[in-house]
Parts: sequence; structure tokens; C-alpha cells
Amino acid sequence: MSQRSYFRDDPDPNNDRLERETFANRVIRALGEVRRQSKSSVAGLIAPWGAGKSTVLEIIVKGLEGHDTDSWIVVDLNPWLYSDAESLQLGFFVSLREALPRGRKWSKKRERVGNFFTAISPMGKVNGLVGVDASSALESLGERIAGDVSANALRKKAEDVLGEIDQPILFVMDDLDRLTPDELLMVFKLVRLVGRLPNVYYLLAYDEKTLLDLIQQTSVASGNRARARDYMEKIIQVRFDVPDLRPTQKADLINSAMNELLATYSIELDREDQEAFSSTYRHCLRNYLTTPRAINRYFAQVDALYEKLNKEVRFIDFSLITFVRTFEPDVYKNLTGAWRDELLGESLELIFGAKKESAAEKEMRWHALLSDSHVSKANIPGLYKLLLSLFPHLHADGGSYPARQRAGKNGVGNRDYFDRYFAFGVPDDDTSDVSLQRMIESIDESTDETSLSTVRAKLLSDTKRTCRKLLNFLPGKPNASAALLPVIAEVYAAADYEFFSVDGSSLLLAESVATLAITETPASRITEVVNSVNTSSHGAIMLASVLSRIEESETHTISAFRENTARILEQRVASLLTQSLDAVSTHDFRHVYHWRVTAGKEVTDPQLKQALLDRQWSALDFAARNVTVATSGNSESLADLQFEVLEEIIGLEYFFDALEGQLDADGPAPHRHHYEDTIENRRIMALGQLRQRRERERQGSSD
Repeated sequence: MSQRSYFRDDPDPNNDRLERETFANRVIRALGEVRRQSKSSVAGLIAPWGAGKSTVLEIIVKGLEGHDTDSWIVVDLNPWLYSDAESLQLGFFVSLREALPRGRKWSKKRERVGNFFTAISPMGKVNGLVGVDASSALESLGERIAGDVSANALRKKAEDVLGEIDQPILFVMDDLDRLTPDELLMVFKLVRLVGRLPNVYYLLAYDEKTLLDLIQQTSVASGNRARARDYMEKIIQVRFDVPDLRPTQKADLINSAMNELLATYSIELDREDQEAFSSTYRHCLRNYLTTPRAINRYFAQVDALYEKLNKEVRFIDFSLITFVRTFEPDVYKNLTGAWRDELLGESLELIFGAKKESAAEKEMRWHALLSDSHVSKANIPGLYKLLLSLFPHLHADGGSYPARQRAGKNGVGNRDYFDRYFAFGVPDDDTSDVSLQRMIESIDESTDETSLSTVRAKLLSDTKRTCRKLLNFLPGKPNASAALLPVIAEVYAAADYEFFSVDGSSLLLAESVATLAITETPASRITEVVNSVNTSSHGAIMLASVLSRIEESETHTISAFRENTARILEQRVASLLTQSLDAVSTHDFRHVYHWRVTAGKEVTDPQLKQALLDRQWSALDFAARNVTVATSGNSESLADLQFEVLEEIIGLEYFFDALEGQLDADGPAPHRHHYEDTIENRRIMALGQLRQRRERERQGSSD
């Protein structure tokens, strides 16, 4: 964490970055003028919560007490410290009496003031008087006077005494906005009806909106806002409104806090991140970060919880998510709850919904969702823009390319990183980017077997997420790419083919990593790597599949990989030539297809043709093995015979002649996507489709 005191909420007059001292001095001069023009008055120091009232008060108090020629006696009375209204009343009287001068000259005069207070004070109700001994307090108030002396007469004597003091007394009352409605009315009664004595002044500090809310709850206003305001105006003669933060002051506080955090965590923001935060600030954050307390509270939250995530997430995204958590907690809860799937583009209802939303329709729907999460109407548009900046999938068109790029790295809009932002650390089922990157570097530098084993285990247990991370970490790591390519072949063998997945296909992701590793592998290690990959049951097929998709110009590395992949495929096909095809698995026969693609038909087809002519492979089983398999979800079924393969290798007439008797006989009609993958079902599909093809060709020739 940084050394900045973000969590401090005490007055801080020694750190006056907001010109509070200038304002406080103006208040001090104004109070001097008030004193000259009136015997007693009530002033209000008004500002929202967190705007710095307490700091201003402390500066004012020090200035009044230390004034060379016109000093004041300041009584700090916090009504919030008292347990009930009666204790507050006693505390008020005791504080005022204790402010009077001491000495023999004033002993009798203090007693007169005490007698007045005793006459109008509740007896025995001092248990809630914080910091004052109950018994001594009562004794100091004087004995209860005889009933034939009226309170008005005692008040007059008290006024005479107070009129003689040289220094005015200023009651400073803070935290009025924390009182209950009844307690607040008691304070006003003391100030207005009882406390308006000569040379006694009041400076009440409060948040006006909160006070008006409290007064509305009392019989004074009976829910009427205008009446509550009228009542306040009767109490407060002079208003001192603490100036709101100017835009430049807010920007200075925010920039200062942000720069300190960036320095603390050694973060360098790129241009996109700077623009993202600036844009979000203009549209949203500035409506919330209106006071020093709000700004400190926000950055305190970022500072307190980011340390465990340093280098593991995008700092700006974490800062904005923290903003939502701090100021809109109901919205924050929905991010990981009801809204999660849509934010990450995983909502099947929206993906496969019959009706696609326009941008305007989506915006209207999300404005309603934010309203239901108790976001104020004025803040809804800005908060929606904030969510759009973090979650590109919220855009009707998927968001701009820069936005998708930001989210695609380690932003909160990336499903691989989303949970980190809300767990305040790397979850147990995830792998730290820092540690994974360190392992890749270790493998690249010295083929560290321990690191290689750890990465292998992570690839097999968390294939999709780990593959996506390797796409970011492998570039520029030739030796690590060479070491990991055989591991990717293992992953490829275990990966499921998924017709559709919102989380991506593990098979295609493995191929993507293999593509990158192929382009990164040093030329001097290609033969070694290909041989190692070939030890996996799916290694040769993976290499062939990947090489068939590399469309850029042929490089020396790609050519070397093709030659070596063709070599191991030929070795595998050669082993099949000595076997009956009814004993060859669908997987093993796939090597024939990939050999043709990788080595070239001019190399492979003469050898395959000879195998048929020499009766190494039967015509029926060769045709049967060339029936394709269709995949739907996790199920597979037989589909179409590849007539073009049969035609290219030896010609369809060869199969019509070799299988004439079986084709002339009646047989079941082929039902595509109906049969399971067995050699018997393959023969049925091959004969049925060959029979249909022969009939079509005969009809065509007769026409």
C-alpha cells in the first residue's frame, strides 16, 4: 500500500490544498463584524458530508483563540456525544458556565449564571453527560433556588453577568447532521430560546440537505420541505457556505492520488487506459467524486485491495470496478450475479434469441436495470457508459476494436480474468499470470523441467484459459515454444470437439497455440520437436491440421515443419498398409487424409492406388473408411462418402467394378446422421451411397 493517508477522516488544517484557510479567515473576519453588530447571533457553516467542514472549523477555532486583539472564548460542544436530549441540555449549560472567567471576582457572578441554569435544567438526568462527573456537575450548578424567584429574573441576572465579560463566547457545534430529529430540535431550542444570552454566539456546522430531511420528520415541518427551510432560516442568521471543489481542485486531488498509486505499484498506463479513465471520469466519476472525503474514500479502496492483484489485472479496470463497488453497491452485486452472462457475452438467450436488440433498445433496457439497482436518474447514462467501456459485449456490435483489445488482454470483460476483480486476488482454480510468465521464461532459458511439468498440468486441467494466456506469453520465446509443442499435442489429444461453446473450443485453442509455437520454434530444433510431437497419438494430425491453416508465405521454418510432418505421416500410413482396414480405427485412418494434404497428392496417391491394386486394402473397406463423421455436440454419426477422394486416387469405376455384385444386390438405403461409427455401419453407408451414385450416372448416360 502507499504511504498516503487515504483512510484519514480527521481534520487536516496543515494540509490546506483547497484554500480552506483563506475561506476560514474570511469567516473569522465576518464573525468579528457579527460581534460588533449584535449581542448574540447564530451562524451556520454549511457543506455536504466530506467537504471539509471539520477542517475549516479547526482553522477557524485556532484563528479565533489566537487572535491578537480580538480573541474569543471557544466552547466545542458536540451534541452527538450525549445520549439523550436532557443530557445534551445539561452538557450545554455546564459548558457555558465553565467558559466564564474564574477567580474571586467572578465566583458570585458564576453562581448567578449557575442559578439560572439550575432553574431551567432537569435534575438528576446527567447519566449521558460524556466526560462530566454527574455529582460534581450538579453541585457546581448551585443549589435549587426558592420557588418565589422566577426564571426570567434569574435570566436577567445571568445576562448582566455575561454582558460584563471581555471576550465573546463562541459555541461551535459540529455533526448536527448525525442527530435524531428530536435531538436536533433540542439543540435549536437551546440556541434559540435559552442560549441567546449576551456575548454568546453560535457556529453550527452541518450538511443542509440532511438537516432539512431531519426537520421534515418533526412536527415543526410535518413533511413539508418549504416549512423545514423556513424554520432553519429562523434559527440561522448568517450562512457560511464552504465552497464546492472547483473542477481544477477535483482534478488536482484525483491526479495526485492516481499518480501516487501508479508510482507505488510501478504502473505505466498506456494511451488507451489513460483515455478510458479520462472518458469515464467526464461521463460518470465526476458526479460522485465531489468532496475530498469521497475522493479519499475511493482511492483508499483501490489502494487497500489492489496490492494482491498487481500485474494480474488491468489497473484502470480494477479502479473502475472499485468505483462501482464503493458508490453503487447494488450494481456491483449484479455484476457477478444476474448480469454476469450478458457482460461476458455468454448469455445464450441473447446469442440465440429470435429478436436481436438494436443499440437503442439495449440502452433502454440497461437504463431500466440500473434504475432497479437504485442508481439515481441523473447518474444512469454515465454509469451505463462506464459499463460499456469495461464490457465490450454490452455493445450491440460487440464494441470497438480498441475496446475488445483492452478486454481481451486481462480486462474485467475477459472471462479468464473476470473473477479476479471480485475475489481481490487470483482464485485457487486460476493461475497467476506473473508466475505463469515466469515459468515460460524459465523454460525458455533452461528448459526447466519443473516449470514445464507445472505448465503441462495446468494445460490439461484448465485448457481453455491456459491456452489463451500462452497466446500472450509465448511470442518471442523460441525454446519455450519448442518445449511446449509436444505438450500441446497431449492437450490436443484430450480436447473435445465442441460444435458451439461460449467459452471457445479447447481443440481450436490448442491449434492456435500450436500455430504460434510452430512459428516460434528455432529451425535447428524442428526435427527433434516433430519427433517428440509424434509420440502423442494425435501429434501428427495436429501438426498437419495446423500447417494446412497457415496461409502466409512459405518460410523456411514452415517448409521444414511440412517436410518433417509429411515424413511422420508417411511412417504412420506405411504401418496401416500391412493391416486390414476393418481393424484400423477411424482416428488412425485420418492420418491418410492428412498425409495427402501435407505431402501432396502427387506423392501420396500413387502409393494408395497401388495398395488397392495389390489388394493390400479391400475396395469396400477403403470406401467405408472414407465416409465422413459429423459431430453435433458430444455425439458423432456417419455422414457422406468422399467421392472426390475415391475419384482422385483410383477412380469411381474401380469401386463400381470391384463391388458390382454387392451394388447389384438389394441393401438398406443410407441414412445420413443416423448410424454410429462402426466398420459395419461404414460399409452400409459406403455401399448405399455408391449404389445411388452409380444409378445417377447410368441415368445420366442414358439421357
